[in-house]
Amino acid sequence: MLQTLVNILIWVGYIALFVYLARKGEGHDAMHTGRINFAVQALAYVATYISAVALVGFGGLSYAYGLQMLLVAAGNVWLGTWIVYRFLAWPTRLCQRNLNARTPSQLLAKGHRSPALGKFLALLFAVFLGVYASAVIKGAALLLAQILPLPVWVLIWLVALLVAFAVYVGGLRGVLYTEAMQGFIMLMGICMLVVAVFRQVGGPVAGMAALHTLPPTTLANQGFLALSAGQQGWFIISLVIVTSIAVWAQPQMIQRHFALTSARQVDRITPLAMLVLTVLVGGAYFVAALARLILPGNPAPDDVMPLLVKQLLPEVGLQIFVLAIASASLSTATAIYHIAVSAIAEDLPGRKASRPAWLAGIIFCVLLSGGCAQIKGQLIALLCTTSWSIVGATVLVAYVALVRFGKRSSLAAWLSCACGFATCLAWYLLSHEGFSAFVYSLASPEAVVSKVTPVLHVLLGETAARIPPFFVGFAFSLAGWFVGWACDATGRKHSHFWPAPSL
Repeated sequence: MLQTLVNILIWVGYIALFVYLARKGEGHDAMHTGRINFAVQALAYVATYISAVALVGFGGLSYAYGLQMLLVAAGNVWLGTWIVYRFLAWPTRLCQRNLNARTPSQLLAKGHRSPALGKFLALLFAVFLGVYASAVIKGAALLLAQILPLPVWVLIWLVALLVAFAVYVGGLRGVLYTEAMQGFIMLMGICMLVVAVFRQVGGPVAGMAALHTLPPTTLANQGFLALSAGQQGWFIISLVIVTSIAVWAQPQMIQRHFALTSARQVDRITPLAMLVLTVLVGGAYFVAALARLILPGNPAPDDVMPLLVKQLLPEVGLQIFVLAIASASLSTATAIYHIAVSAIAEDLPGRKASRPAWLAGIIFCVLLSGGCAQIKGQLIALLCTTSWSIVGATVLVAYVALVRFGKRSSLAAWLSCACGFATCLAWYLLSHEGFSAFVYSLASPEAVVSKVTPVLHVLLGETAARIPPFFVGFAFSLAGWFVGWACDATGRKHSHFWPAPSL
């Protein structure tokens, strides 16, 4: 009874603090943050970056692939954080302020002098991020279903409404404060698990020595302390690039830079964000790899972290860790909701969002994400798992060209975004068995296919088809930019290296 009361108090306290921090945005413009402390910004950036997929899903991959997954953590820290704050964050803020852009879509539309581009990106963000939010929300609901006596479908709507509350009441300022709280709770949960695992295996050095004695496996074919050879090692390297470079152009990450007040603030945010991210992803992946010394049998990847927590942490620690994973989902969902709602309420209409329009955008996002989370469908699953790469491949080149180099060209930006979007999406679809079966059925309706070979494998061969879609999308996006730039004499004439006087 006492333990149940403690658990209830933990969750009631969490929700109460969430509501209190969300209300810090009351009375502020939904797109403006006001002055935000550097620690809040650092924690909010990390919480937006790291979702439950990274902590639980990639943790399971660490169990299978070993310590080579720490390369992903290193990429997130150095490429996804240090590079971003060193070369992109403050230029983004300067560009946003000089252009008077309120959203990432407006930043690119005004920067490249193309309102139509802004509407295209707004539609892309609203649909793809709104659907992606369904996976995040469902993940949180499935986690909460382990400790709350409610059906999953009810929890999905409750989580969606909780996220919607933070976005509606607090706007961007409230979202940043709630994310900072969630980032801190994520840090607490991972630290508790790291200490428990180190105690179990005799410390990090002893744990690594024990891992070294384990025989290689198919996935860790050079042992659990080395990068695998062949396709397995290439998968890890591609994961580093996709999770650490595609993040540069995610609109929810771009928007975090809008809260910066000075270049000096960047210097304070960077080391703190890198430290927190190192502990979160580095700690999670390290202990998940060490779990091979603790967990019997060969559990499924998604079960590794939950089993580890249940076996090593006391009840209070278990509740805090569940809160940490729920926080990872909620922080990502609030960031995605804010982008999607602003795209619907402001970017698509082309005017500053009114309160009724903001509410209508939130209702749309709740219905879209909550509804998609309730159904099972291959297309929805495909969109959920590919939106990160598709959005990154679409936006990255045009974004970096603008904020880092001051290059402004409507034609180049359009070609870049269109080529990146089309090729990345096509690569995903053509490599998907469900879509390939649909294509085969159109070509030969009477044929009965027992085992479907993806169209991409047939066209290019198995080796070429394994190239990650983001790589393909980025390559075509870059080519599209250079073609458009070569053809746009007016754009070249009015572009200068950043900071561009015309801005």
